[in-house]
Amino acid sequence: MMHSHRAWRWLCCAALLLVVGSALVHAQQRPRLTTILNGRATVPLQPLSTVWLYLEADGARQEPLVTERAVYVPLRSGKVIALARQDGARLWETSPGVALTANLYRLGNRLVACASRPAADGVGAMGIVRWLDLETGVVQREITLSSPITSNLVSDGARLYARLGEKAIVALDPDTFSITWQVDGDFTEALACDRDLVVVSTPSGELWSLRAVDGSRQWRCFLGARPGPATGDDKWVYCGTERGEVVAIQRTTGRIQWRRRTGGAITAPPLVYSNWVLVASYDNFLYALDGQTGELRWRQQMAGRLTRQPTWLTDATFAVAALDDREITIVNSSDGRVVARWRLDTERVFSALHISNGLVVMGTERGIAAVKL
Repeated sequence: MMHSHRAWRWLCCAALLLVVGSALVHAQQRPRLTTILNGRATVPLQPLSTVWLYLEADGARQEPLVTERAVYVPLRSGKVIALARQDGARLWETSPGVALTANLYRLGNRLVACASRPAADGVGAMGIVRWLDLETGVVQREITLSSPITSNLVSDGARLYARLGEKAIVALDPDTFSITWQVDGDFTEALACDRDLVVVSTPSGELWSLRAVDGSRQWRCFLGARPGPATGDDKWVYCGTERGEVVAIQRTTGRIQWRRRTGGAITAPPLVYSNWVLVASYDNFLYALDGQTGELRWRQQMAGRLTRQPTWLTDATFAVAALDDREITIVNSSDGRVVARWRLDTERVFSALHISNGLVVMGTERGIAAVKL
C-alpha cells in the first residue's frame, strides 16, 4: 500500500513538472511585450499655461485647420472664423451659411469649405463647395455638385479625392472641382491617398485599392471588420479595424501579410516610420510594431482612449493626447519611454495636436486652445 502511494506521488510530480515545462516552453514561444520601466507613473506631471483660448458656444468640438500663420475654425452654423496662430486674435469671419460636411481643406492660397444644401425639388441634397481667400475670408468661387462631399478631401498633388454622398468615390480636378472619374459602391468616410493609390473602406469590412489615375480597382481585401483610415509605404498598406486589429496588406496584390490584435478599436491611420508602424488604440495603449513582421516592439499606456494619430515633436519624440483628457504625453519613438507629461489648465483635448515652434494648437471640448511647451 505504501509503495502504491509513493508511486502515485511520483506520478503526480512528474505530471506537474511536465505541465510546468510545457507552459514555460509555450511562454517562450509567445511574443514578449517590452517592459517599459520609464512609464507614465514614473514621470511627474508639469503644468502647461495657456497662451490663448478661443471659446464660442457654437465652436465646441470642431476640428481646426492650422497653418503656419492662422487657425481656421468651422462652426455648426456654417460660419468660418480665422484666428492668428500666435495670439488668437480674430482675423476675419464669414457670415453663417450651411453646416459643413467635411473638414476644412487648404488648397494653395484658398480655403475649401464643403457643405450641403437641400435640392430644389426636395429630393436629396446638393453639394456646395466654397473657395475662401485665406487672408480675407472672401468667397472667391462657389461650385455646386450633385451630392455633398461627406469625407475629408485628400490629394496626391494632381487630383483631389473624396466620398460623394454615401455611394461614390470621386476624383476632382483641383482647379474646377469637375469630376474626372467616379467609382460607385457602398463606402465609409475612411479615405486615404497613398502615392498612386486611393484606399477606401466599406461597412462590410472590405478595403479597396483604386488607381489614382483612373479609379480602376487594383484589389480588394476582406478584413472581417469595418476598417479605419489606411496609410502605407513602398511595400505595404496598413490599417486598423473597429475590432482592434492592425493589418498589413501587400501593396500590389492585396494579400494580407500579417495581422495583430490590440485591445480596442483603431480609428486613426497608423503612423509609419523607420520600418515601424505606430498604432493608437482605443484601449489606451500605443503599439509599435515591426512593419515587415508585425512583431511587437513596445507598447506604452497613455492617459485615456486614443482616437488620433500621434504628432511628431522632434526627430526622436512625438506628442500624444487622449480623447477628453488634459494630459499631453511625450514619448520616445525608439523604445516607448515617456519623456515628459504636461497637463492643460482647464481644457480637455478633442482634436489632433498641431505643433510648430513649441506652440501646440488643438481643438478642445469648448473651443480652440494654444499652449506653449
